[in-house]
Amino acid sequence: MHFHGIRQSRIRLMSPGIGSSSSSSLQDAIRSPEHLRASRDAFHLARAVHYYFVDPKEAIAGKLLPRRPPSVYRDAATGLLRCFYREIVIRFKAKVSASARRKHLQDEGLEFVRRAAFSRHAVIARDPRDKRRGYDLVRIANRLATRDDDIVYSAPNFLSEYRRNAVPVIPAQQWHLDNTGYYPGQIVGQDVRAKEGWAIALGNASIVVAVLDDGVDIDHPALANHIWRNPDPSSQDKYGRDYTSAPGTPGFYNPRPKTFNAPYADLTQNDIHGTPCAGLIAANAPDARAYGVAVGCRILPVKIFNGSFLTPDETVANAIQYASGIADILSCSWDCPSHPATQDAIAAAAANGRQGKGCAVFCSAGNSGADTVAFPADLVSSIAVGSSTGDGSHARYSNGGAEISVVAPSGDDLTNVFTCDVSVPNMGFNPGDDMLGGADGLYTNGFSGTSASVPIAAGVAAVLLSAYPNLTAARMKTILEQSADKIGTGYDASGHSDLFGYGKVNLAAALHAAAQYLGGNI
Repeated sequence: MHFHGIRQSRIRLMSPGIGSSSSSSLQDAIRSPEHLRASRDAFHLARAVHYYFVDPKEAIAGKLLPRRPPSVYRDAATGLLRCFYREIVIRFKAKVSASARRKHLQDEGLEFVRRAAFSRHAVIARDPRDKRRGYDLVRIANRLATRDDDIVYSAPNFLSEYRRNAVPVIPAQQWHLDNTGYYPGQIVGQDVRAKEGWAIALGNASIVVAVLDDGVDIDHPALANHIWRNPDPSSQDKYGRDYTSAPGTPGFYNPRPKTFNAPYADLTQNDIHGTPCAGLIAANAPDARAYGVAVGCRILPVKIFNGSFLTPDETVANAIQYASGIADILSCSWDCPSHPATQDAIAAAAANGRQGKGCAVFCSAGNSGADTVAFPADLVSSIAVGSSTGDGSHARYSNGGAEISVVAPSGDDLTNVFTCDVSVPNMGFNPGDDMLGGADGLYTNGFSGTSASVPIAAGVAAVLLSAYPNLTAARMKTILEQSADKIGTGYDASGHSDLFGYGKVNLAAALHAAAQYLGGNI
């Protein structure tokens, strides 16, 4: 089975079990967890479906599942779970009249539900009788996608599994900023040359980096003074949003981490991933224990995950659209199954953000060690970031491929990255252990994966933009690539390597390259 992406590209689906080409119902998945990778998947599905699909009034009354079972699939390319209930996302071309749009829906027996926030020409539709199930609705979406020239794409409005790209790690410190070779196996200079770069320019509070993740601890002492604040004091939207909460509710305007489940260091069950990412970008600890690459810049927290919950693709697209209306740079340390709504939102952010100069969207290449770049890093509108290590090698877990733009330092089997941890007592990677980053539990020395490399690269871009705020997103990407350090081997005639992209980001060299490009000094 498949559905259509943008330009009618085929995105394949498979059963959550093995050896079947059809979907399974959620009830079947729960009754037979051996058909999933682990019983944990069934638990995550049940919890997410209850959260997103059960009517709140019925949930209060104790109902656990919606009126009929949703359909469950795996994305064939990634193996990640996708759950489909009853909605279809349809993006019309701008020229299509309102009457023609209604006719398309009527022809397939669909009703209009709402306009999609991420695109003025996208709508959400469903079967008004709520009788047709997953397979039938996928076929309807495919018919709409291929029927004529009016429709850009039509796809199921999935609840999808988003994979935050950190890996199990061993304690280390902030060598990624200035590597002196202190730790065994590391090589002097295998860092982002922050020390040299800071002598040229520091981050500026006018530059905002959105962290789209599982929330940011906006009360953390190293971050509290570096969180975006809405200049409109009357707005409910004071310092970011939580897209896992219903719009208009108090929780929607609170982007802090909220979900914690034992074991509290397990990032698949806890909101502990976004805060370390934010710390690598803009931390400025009052006791000088930790700094982000872009000291002085601000963080826009955009919460799109809730513990291990699956996340609606439409919600992520809406969050990207929101972030691109405020932030200059988007940092996305995760990957997910392909969906045209996500692709659409990233393309719009890269083209139209920053009043037409474009937002730079940094995405994780993936942590499976594959030779293909994960979605959405593989999009032309994204900046795909892989990982290098403290000795200048390619990190074993970091995906490679033609779409890799640059790499940035991250952990390996010996040394990892020191950054902020959630400040909630006894929660996070470090519950309060000197060996794990400090007895106060405010920091962790165990963050790693492309999850660390993405915000480090985004931080480099934020300092570059602080010095040269009129750079377009496209020019910023070119400067980062052209000024990157050529580490490792395997570069082709154009200077690109499938493992290292155009090389390891270098803040000082990027600032010099920008000055040379613009024909002047900072």
